[in-house]
Amino acid sequence: MAYYEDLREYIDALDKAGKLLRIDAEVSRETEAAPLFWLQYRGLQEEEWKAFLYEKVTDLKKRIYPRLMMGAYYPSREAAALALKCRVDEISEKWCQANNHPVAPVMVEKAPVQEVIIEGEQLRNIGLALLPSPVENPGWSGDVRTTNQFVTKDPETGIRNVGTYSGHFSSPISMRWGLSPYHHAHTHWEKARALGKKLPVAIVIGNLPNVVFAATAPVPYGVDEFTLAGALAGEPVKLVKCKTVDLEVPATAEYVIEGEVSNEYLEPKVAFGDYPGYVYEVENAYGQVIDVKCITHRKDAIFTAQIVGYHLNDTSVQGGLAREAGLYKHLKYDCYIPGVLDVAMPPGGGESNYVVVQIKKSSPWQPWQVLNALMGYDPALGKVSIVVDEDINPRDPQAINWALSFSMQPHRDVRIVTQRTPNLDASGYPPGASREERRFPSPSGASAMLIDATRKWPYAPVGMPRKDFMEKALKIWQEAGLPRLNLRKPWYGYNLGRWTERDERNAELTLKGEHFKVGEECRKARKRIER
Repeated sequence: MAYYEDLREYIDALDKAGKLLRIDAEVSRETEAAPLFWLQYRGLQEEEWKAFLYEKVTDLKKRIYPRLMMGAYYPSREAAALALKCRVDEISEKWCQANNHPVAPVMVEKAPVQEVIIEGEQLRNIGLALLPSPVENPGWSGDVRTTNQFVTKDPETGIRNVGTYSGHFSSPISMRWGLSPYHHAHTHWEKARALGKKLPVAIVIGNLPNVVFAATAPVPYGVDEFTLAGALAGEPVKLVKCKTVDLEVPATAEYVIEGEVSNEYLEPKVAFGDYPGYVYEVENAYGQVIDVKCITHRKDAIFTAQIVGYHLNDTSVQGGLAREAGLYKHLKYDCYIPGVLDVAMPPGGGESNYVVVQIKKSSPWQPWQVLNALMGYDPALGKVSIVVDEDINPRDPQAINWALSFSMQPHRDVRIVTQRTPNLDASGYPPGASREERRFPSPSGASAMLIDATRKWPYAPVGMPRKDFMEKALKIWQEAGLPRLNLRKPWYGYNLGRWTERDERNAELTLKGEHFKVGEECRKARKRIER
């Protein structure tokens, strides 16, 4: 099955699947576009979440803009499966296979993304003002930005990096880049500075979802994400040379912003929402400066915006899926732990601070093998890391709380480790802290809590009717036309190893209406109270 040709073909697929909402009414990019999109995440269930396509975008000065799409790629896990042409439970394995079988991109001479070229005087007069980037958190955001895919090259090896970063608009021809020291593109920038050069960069907007996923998932330094995007699609990504910088970008994208990163200046950041769920504190924070050289785009282009802030939203779904897949590969294949079944980052954990790993435990040390491997993956990931048994759904807060409540003891099964970094976690440092203190708070950095919430010995059966009786009840429910059920596991009782022949006999007698026979056996075994 061929992959999508471009964003527009993917939009049609979203539409047919009932995952797209087209809005024809006039919408303000400053005050209405993002709030409308936020409402679904606060008021609807995940299966109802959709991508929004605004057909008529204006601003408070009554300017008219091209079409704006929000939540284009991963508004929900179901939409993510559509984006990657697989089932939701196949995403992590698909990512592992992509890493094992990369597909190199191919070059083309002509590209839809270069149908319109803006440079020179037109760029200086219009430039970034052309783009309908929304205000993500009206009332709090201090600027507008594009959170999309940035393409750079290692100045020494020439190997590409494609990462998902934020570019904040400063003027029609300049941007501030939200780049952290641990990002691969930051390494490219540092190498370029050491060589006395400016780093070329291309910001690609309106990519296909395979490119977005590959650019969001964690991969080793020196891996070209376009090769992984090709593997996810089962076909090469088509690239075209940029017009003003020595880079290659997806030919069927909607927009490309070409530029160079200054090796002389940094600019102070202003307030914006970020993944921990708060407006990011920007005191003492500076960003790299991008000088825009050219903008190319398709005719009737579609601007894809991704909002960042309180959970849940499309970027937390996207980021969580990508990190889940990366951790799944790390634990199961890189660390050789075959018992790993699933890795989840439940809602509210900011894509990285809350990790739950589901395992089929084969030995008592296996949960700690998993937890220790998690700590070696990323110094900012897994502030709360939990391992659960195979019958616990790692995406269901009720199931996780059940395991925490009755499958572990804090004095035995919880460990605190330090020497971590809080990244953007505001609990790690007070307001006004220096850059160094924010990265590694005194005296021993940030910390993580590791929890083995697996059962340590056999338990009695789960306290619900046996599966065959629940299945019969479900059939009666459905035949009666009662409301549609969205059953969460566990929805029937099952044996957890502690079940005797006596227990089985008593249960069978009770099923036959012979519970008094059970009582008779109990009466025979009466004990006299000692005085």
